Amino acid sequence: MANEVEALIEEARLFYQSIVQIGESLHAGSGISMGMRGVLEYLDREGDATVPAMARARRVSRQRIQTLVNALATRRLVRSVPNPASRRSPLIAITRSGTALIRRMRERERRALQVGIAPRRLREAEATLRRLREALEGGR
Repeated sequence: MANEVEALIEEARLFYQSIVQIGESLHAGSGISMGMRGVLEYLDREGDATVPAMARARRVSRQRIQTLVNALATRRLVRSVPNPASRRSPLIAITRSGTALIRRMRERERRALQVGIAPRRLREAEATLRRLREALEGGR
């Protein structure tokens, strides 16, 4: 069993590296890193969020998310809005330009990632990885 888990984890690492390389190649010249892309995608999908909430959801440090948000704000792709729940932690909102950009990026990725694997098989793979992640996180 351990060998199967180790093999799956290694494959997941290799898969992640491939996805990063493909994303960087597809979006070369955009000035948007894969980390910045992740923040835009999160905000587009989940709505306004604080930096600490995004950091928890993405399992990275608050400082890392803050750096990405600052870079996106400089490009006017996100903006701070008042947070009724906290004066110290504003909400970060995606702008119209940010929404348009992440949707263009996703469409470019969809076209490039046509892999010829049945949707059912992809859902099974996603479910297996999710169950493994949840099992590992439960052991912390």
